[in-house]
Amino acid sequence: MNNKVENYNLQIFLEGENINLCIPTSEFALKSTWYNWFNDFRTTRFLRQGVFPNTPEKQLDFYNQIMASTDRLSLIISNKEQYIGTISLSFINLVRRTTDIAMLIGEKSQLPNADLYALEAMALMTEFAFEKMGIERISAGQHEKLRKWQYRLETIGYRVDGIIKNGFIKGSEVANTVKISIVKEDYLLILENRKSLWDSSKEMKRRVESIPSEMFIDKLRLFFETEGDKYYKSIFKS
Repeated sequence: MNNKVENYNLQIFLEGENINLCIPTSEFALKSTWYNWFNDFRTTRFLRQGVFPNTPEKQLDFYNQIMASTDRLSLIISNKEQYIGTISLSFINLVRRTTDIAMLIGEKSQLPNADLYALEAMALMTEFAFEKMGIERISAGQHEKLRKWQYRLETIGYRVDGIIKNGFIKGSEVANTVKISIVKEDYLLILENRKSLWDSSKEMKRRVESIPSEMFIDKLRLFFETEGDKYYKSIFKS
């Protein structure tokens, strides 16, 4: 069975312009290709998953865990024709009002608008966390090669917090991780100029296309690699 919407009719939790975020079911976990997204090396290239094979049974076990969890929210992304990925809030702390966000597009190679869908999914989930859950800070960590994706997220309020040296280790690869976050203050600042994080595809495309020739992450990386290394080597060798 494929991932067409009519085959599963998952309940819509958050409705968007181009995508919906839907509530997964045990049937979807067991019978769809959700499990197989984590077996595609292209999909998991910049994720820690993908080292061990996934199966429908393992995906069902994962589904049961997240549905019983009180600190995680996982939803399935639909482009209103098929189910294409998953997005989640994890380590939800309603006392400290913090959470982490992560997303995977599992059918990216077949979707010409995959990047647009991904950005709208992040906007919908971010807005939900602030407006409905009372969250004050949302964090994420990304492989340093996801440079353009980091900029796209800046258009919905995510800032670069720093670079974690050797923060990504998978197999023989060791790479830096870029830490990003959005705080409620910046979210509200954006709403002063837009009615929501995602005002329209047209406007979001315009913002993405206005990417600066030198992004903030480029400047920060250069500073870390020059001034940072020089500073710490002078200490370590003293």
